[in-house]
Amino acid sequence: MNKFEKSLRFISDKILPDSPFYGKIFLVGGCVRDELLGERYSDLDLLINMPNGQKEFVEYMCQTYPKVCKGPFYYQRYGTTAMDVEIDNTITLVECVEPHIESYDTDGVTLLETRFCTLEEDAMRRDYTCNALYKNLSTGEILDPTGKGIDDLHHKLLRTPAEPNLIFRQDPVRMLRGIRFKHQKGFLLADDAWQAIIQQHDEMQKAMPKRLRDELNKMLKARTFGEGVQDLYVCGLLNYVIPALGQWIEDPTPLPTGADGITLWQHTRKALSVMCSEHPHIDTITKLTVLVLDLAVVHGPEAATQVLISAQIGKERISTILHYTQLYQRFRAMFDNGNYIGRPRVLPHFITGLGIHKAEFRRMVRALNYGLAPEHQLPYQLLYDEAGEQRNKKQAHPADTRSPEQIKADRNHRRNQHRRYKRKASRKPTRPNNSAE
Repeated sequence: MNKFEKSLRFISDKILPDSPFYGKIFLVGGCVRDELLGERYSDLDLLINMPNGQKEFVEYMCQTYPKVCKGPFYYQRYGTTAMDVEIDNTITLVECVEPHIESYDTDGVTLLETRFCTLEEDAMRRDYTCNALYKNLSTGEILDPTGKGIDDLHHKLLRTPAEPNLIFRQDPVRMLRGIRFKHQKGFLLADDAWQAIIQQHDEMQKAMPKRLRDELNKMLKARTFGEGVQDLYVCGLLNYVIPALGQWIEDPTPLPTGADGITLWQHTRKALSVMCSEHPHIDTITKLTVLVLDLAVVHGPEAATQVLISAQIGKERISTILHYTQLYQRFRAMFDNGNYIGRPRVLPHFITGLGIHKAEFRRMVRALNYGLAPEHQLPYQLLYDEAGEQRNKKQAHPADTRSPEQIKADRNHRRNQHRRYKRKASRKPTRPNNSAE
């Protein structure tokens, strides 16, 4: 049980039948969706079906259980009230709202006011029908005001409750969220929603940069991240998420080390697909490294850095990613047509230096081999642990053809040399002290 589940259980246990909030508190949105999909909560949103109920409920919890509930915190723009629930030394932010409908200016974007409404009206303003589900914390009943949410969730279909162009104009980040759900949770976008994203993608310029960065960080965890980037490019959203990457996706120049005229982006996309399918839980740093590695090799680290900066990747992460690209280039320089050409001890030292990052580096090298010409593919097998390291040493050093007697004589000779050196060092005169007495 994670912290969200513990907090939800605590709140549910406190809503007794004689409470004014009994039967009026609902788990809402992505929390209900994830629960029905058998996934764990990643946040906690509650809806209190009372006028001004969010303030009354949070204030009641904070006053009645001050050791557990800290707050309240008010967010006036959208009428949200929040509190921190501290259980087992972990803090969970719980956001509470009332069912409300939003009034916009004629541009469909500028929010004028919010007002209390019914659950049906509240559901129609949400982004997708699968996120417009409500679970009554008192009875456990699941409500589907749109009449489509449960069926769409069963078929993993992303459909907007209202006309998609209107939904996306009101909050352009919903378009990006739809692409993320498609690749993170395996949903399909309804045709009208996909066409609306293509038509409304320019609305994304009104979104806050922080929200774009947050959505990209979540998409990095998707199992088909490379295909997600391709979808962002096709529908026009990539210009707002990773602006500097588009020109390289469009570049038709064949990759110098590629096979069958494969382009830079085609190879990168293939490598990301292979790596994510073989290792679904690969870390985000490795995914970002593969995203820009071909670019760094062909056009230099400056081009890769520009792409990462445009994606709002932090300086520390950029530094780590560029370090990985340098390691890959060093590893590539050790081989020619699949044969090791470096000095005998360079490869073992290189592998040892990878330390705890050896597994990620090996997976990255293996994925990048796909789409390369055979003479440019790298022997990723050398990067396996223990038995692989012993094999590396045997391949890096020529076989010892000396007889046992000769090996013993050479060992004694080195030992005697070391002893003579130590005796000579002990007889070395000390430097006279010329300082004034």
